[in-house]
Amino acid sequence: MKRRKMTTLVPLAAVAALTLIATALPVAHAEDGTDTCSVSALKGTYSVLAQGTVVAQLPNFPAPPFPFAEVAIDYLDGTGTISGKFTANVGGVVVPGTVAGTYTVNSDCTGTVTMQTNSGIPVNESFVVLGNRSLRLVDTDFYIVATRTMERIRD
Repeated sequence: MKRRKMTTLVPLAAVAALTLIATALPVAHAEDGTDTCSVSALKGTYSVLAQGTVVAQLPNFPAPPFPFAEVAIDYLDGTGTISGKFTANVGGVVVPGTVAGTYTVNSDCTGTVTMQTNSGIPVNESFVVLGNRSLRLVDTDFYIVATRTMERIRD
């Protein structure tokens, strides 16, 4: 019987742990009493906090991997359009910018965000809605491993 190398088991254990954590997250429902999540339930101005690691080469940045952190203000319009402005620290380089795109929400309170920065970098994320006042997001792009939180600060 062959022994598996630790380098194979560690990623498998990490995926299993993340799967368990994701399925254990409390899922909240819309505050309008309909007990459903929807695009229209996510409307307002949200603060954003992100951190992670850039793992693939980006134009005009140092060779990866390097850390990433971001603060932002995003506006969700209740019809599926998102826009905002951010300041990111990407490997020690401070980058201000804007984003614009779309979001979807499923009835099980999961969803997706698809945006583009003003410099042309795509931002794709999956999320879970918590109480329609906050979101927990994970980037799904090949170039970054990052998580974000969004919290509604104004309706």
